Amino acid sequence: MTDHHLLIEKLGRDLRPVKRPPATGKRVLVWLALALPAGIAASLLVPRTLTDWSQAGAIQAALQLMLAFILGLLAMRSAFELSIAGRRGISAKLLLPPGLLWLGLSASSLLQTATPLQQHDTLPCFVFLLVVSLPMLLLTIISLRRTRALYPARSLAMAGLGVACMAVSLLAFCHPVHLHALDLLQHLAAIVSIIVLTVLLGRRWVQIA
Repeated sequence: MTDHHLLIEKLGRDLRPVKRPPATGKRVLVWLALALPAGIAASLLVPRTLTDWSQAGAIQAALQLMLAFILGLLAMRSAFELSIAGRRGISAKLLLPPGLLWLGLSASSLLQTATPLQQHDTLPCFVFLLVVSLPMLLLTIISLRRTRALYPARSLAMAGLGVACMAVSLLAFCHPVHLHALDLLQHLAAIVSIIVLTVLLGRRWVQIA
């Protein structure tokens, strides 16, 4: 075809307008409205006991819950930003303080634990976190597929952190207010596992710009 004007006209007929993705804040809120109920429903599959908020140390546990939730929101916002080519996610300087504060409060809770770890009153934290995170993880991958990312692995890793933090937030409602060392190790191992699982499952489905 030598007439380039005819070629341009022909190609132009096949073009469709590109629909802009919703604002990042709206995407996070929609994800939250879907993911949290899905996580709560999944938690019913795991044996659990409700947290006794009347115990000493409940305020510290509530602070840990809020920090995990805030960190999850920030991580998910960063993941959605990174999922759009040309945009930058939230700086690690903003994510580091709540993460370190959560870890510090968790570690300090170990020093307040006076009773030995008993099998019958121990929640299988690792299993709980993985089960609760799975539906949230799938919803996250579906949400990230709507846009194209220059670095999908970074977006997925940040999304995995957000999912893990939300799972930790849900765990706070059915876990003793004081932690044992094994509890903390299970929490950290589950967080790392959720991040890795998100990247491995999502890299096939999240599009590259």
